[in-house]
Amino acid sequence: MSKIQSDFELDKYGIHVRLVREEDAEFIVNLRTNPQNARFIGHTDNDVSKQINWIREYKKREEAGVDYYFIFFEGNKPIVLDRIYNIDWLQLSYNSGSWLSAPDANAKSVMICTAIYNDIAQDVLGLLLDISKIDKNNKRVVKFQRDVINAYQYGETEQDYLFISTPETRKGNKLKKFLGLE
Repeated sequence: MSKIQSDFELDKYGIHVRLVREEDAEFIVNLRTNPQNARFIGHTDNDVSKQINWIREYKKREEAGVDYYFIFFEGNKPIVLDRIYNIDWLQLSYNSGSWLSAPDANAKSVMICTAIYNDIAQDVLGLLLDISKIDKNNKRVVKFQRDVINAYQYGETEQDYLFISTPETRKGNKLKKFLGLE
């Protein structure tokens, strides 16, 4: 088991990433309550103090090595949130989710964050199976999972498509090649 330390920071492909802190609460609330982003995620109260309390509880899961919530920066500007959670160290699997980008973020930079996220899961944590559920109405992200990430759809619920990606499927994905990172 390779736990990430609370002071984790990484600079890669011109993007800086670190774990979420209490000071990020306002940015998180703004992203989660943005009408464009809120269509496909659970309800979030527009209350920074509630988000701070959520971060405090999350930090306990981070310390236990079962949940990691990342914030990505281009320069000094936060642009993306993403989370690795429900880590199963026996199966080396995890759920990916809570992915949100700032409405004014550069599209290429946002996709680079996805590549870095995959590198963290596989190369830093040693996790192999990325399991995600994506709202069926979120057609852009569904298409991205299928066509760019090369994830395998293994099932569905009434509301979501269920995807899995492995190191083998990630080798075949087009993301890093498309972004000129290979």
